[in-house]
Formats: sequence, structure tokens, C-alpha cells
Amino acid sequence: MISRKKLIFFTILILSIVSIIIFKFKNEIKNEPQQENKIKLPGDKLTNFVLSRGEEYKLINSAIKQDYNISFDGNIVSFDTLIIGKGTKRFASSYIIITPDSLIFNRKYRRRVAKTYYKHNLSLKNNININISRNVSSTLVQVINEKDTLKITSDFIGMKRPFIRSIGSVINVNEFKFTCKDYNSDVFVFGDSYVNVYSPARWPYYTYKDYTFFCDGMPGGRSVASYDFLTSALAIHKPKYVIWCLGMNDHSKNKKINSSWKRNAKKVMALCTENNINLILATIPSVSKRNNMAKNKFVRASGYRYIDFDKAVSDGMGNWKNGMLAKDGTHPSALGAKALAEQFLKDFPEIKSYKK
Repeated sequence: MISRKKLIFFTILILSIVSIIIFKFKNEIKNEPQQENKIKLPGDKLTNFVLSRGEEYKLINSAIKQDYNISFDGNIVSFDTLIIGKGTKRFASSYIIITPDSLIFNRKYRRRVAKTYYKHNLSLKNNININISRNVSSTLVQVINEKDTLKITSDFIGMKRPFIRSIGSVINVNEFKFTCKDYNSDVFVFGDSYVNVYSPARWPYYTYKDYTFFCDGMPGGRSVASYDFLTSALAIHKPKYVIWCLGMNDHSKNKKINSSWKRNAKKVMALCTENNINLILATIPSVSKRNNMAKNKFVRASGYRYIDFDKAVSDGMGNWKNGMLAKDGTHPSALGAKALAEQFLKDFPEIKSYKK
């Protein structure tokens, strides 16, 4: 006869073994690659794959909004609806819905989505080619199918990852590609809404037209997102200089430095050191609701070169020079943007070696 204590002991042992087996089994199921994630590391190009119903594929993560091209080429097996775009969850995201009889252009700004409808006569059989070519201020979209070519000039801009998504369509894809000539530059600039090439109220407007540099700025962007943009860009090309202009949206309280901003700044420092890249930081002007003095103190004491944007437009205490702050109380006016551009050229004269 087995004693009661032994019976309890063996029962607990068996239950423990069963629990371990179940746990391992669940983990194996959880970690098993899912069909929609079969390509796990997005680069700037995907080739020779099948886009099936309900599937989505994404390319490199980037906030660039100018001088890029998204191209898609494939052979249609069956067609219902296809969506191609660049980002869908941030304002300034753009995507195009292609249905059997229409093209629907969607541009998202904050929580609003502006839609523009175009009817088409494409047969949507056999080969389909989509080309989205963005310059500084507008975009040319071409859809080529059979012998027909549809051309539309649009305000398509786009944020974050280019993507292609099938809703009821099956396409044998030859190539899905994202290109930007600025990836080959020696100078990479990362920032937020201050870093914008097509607005006269932003400093790159006055420099990008004359000099060649990769300009990646996401409105409302924080340093954690831009660090991802940086690592993605370095997978394409390693520049000579990285200029890090983040901080306005990493809010600081009680004049203390934002811990996330500081952590990501140190990660950028380590990444640039590892890749033998010259890192140049930037000070951030303070405004009424955003105190950046602690960040600026860190930048100035870091030992790294920096662009002194704070000095260009303010007294360092949040008091902007006359006429340089826009009415929204956060962004520069055109006068302020010109002052920031002049400071960029003064503190980083090397850019003059990269004339267009």
C-alpha cells in the first residue's frame, strides 16, 4: 500500500511535469512563425513572393517625406482590392485603395482623413505596376495595367513604413521597393516637425534646396521613434555625419531632463561610436509648455559638437526673439526658421561641401 504522503507527492510531481510540458507546447505554438510574418526583417526591397488575401508586407521604417519612390510590380492571379501606402496611424500618412473601378486617395492628418476618388477603366488582369514618385511638394502616381496607364498628381506624403496590403486579391509579386537618393548622403539629419523641407517656417526649407543631406523629420516625433528611423537608415548606408535634433516632444517636467530622451541620446552616441560616425547634437528652444533647459545643459556638457538652435532664436530661458515664434507658441515663424537655418550653416559648415 502507498502511504497517503507518497500519493500526494507523486500526484504533485505528475502535475508539475504535465504543467511543464503544456507550457513548452504553448510557447512552441506562440513562437511558431505565422504566415503573415513570414518576412520578418523589412528592408528597402522585397522580391518574388505571393501577396495573398488578407496579407500585408512592409518595408523600411522611415519618416522621410520627400524625394522618394515606392514601386510595386506583380502578376494578378485574382483581384478585388489592393492598398498601397506609407504609414496609416500618424498624421501626414497617405495610402491609396485600388478597387475594380476606383482609386481612392487617403491622406490622414491627425484624426481626420481626406479622401479623393478617381474612377478608372483598368482591366486589372495580368501584370500590374504601381509607381509613387514623391518630390519636395507633390507626388506623381502611376498605375500601369495591360496597355493602359493612369497618371494622377497628388498630395501623397506618407509616414513611417511603406506597405502593400491585399483585401481579397492574390498577386505574384516580382518586386516591392522603396528608394530615396538621399540614403546615399554623407549627412543624415533626424528630427521632429522642425525638420521639414517644404515649409518656409522650417529651417531645412532654406538648406535642402542647396545642399544634399538625408532629412528625416516626423511631426510629433519623439526620440524613441527616431532612433528606430536611424537604425533603419544605417542598414542602407553609413554616413559620415549624423545630426540629432530630437527633444521637443520628449516632454520634461519640473525642469528635469526627460529620462527617455536621455536614454535614447546615449544609445545614439553608442551607435555612432560603434559605426565610426561623427555625431552632432542640437539644442532645443524652450516654449511655454515645454521646458528644454535640462536637455540643453546635457547637450552642451556632452563633449559632442552641437547645433545651437536654442541660441539662434531665444535667450535660453524660453523667451524667443521678436517675431521668431509662430502664433501656435511651439514652432518657429518663417523668420525664426531662417535664423535656425543660419545657425545650422554656422555650426556645421561642412554641409557646404555637399552642394547639389
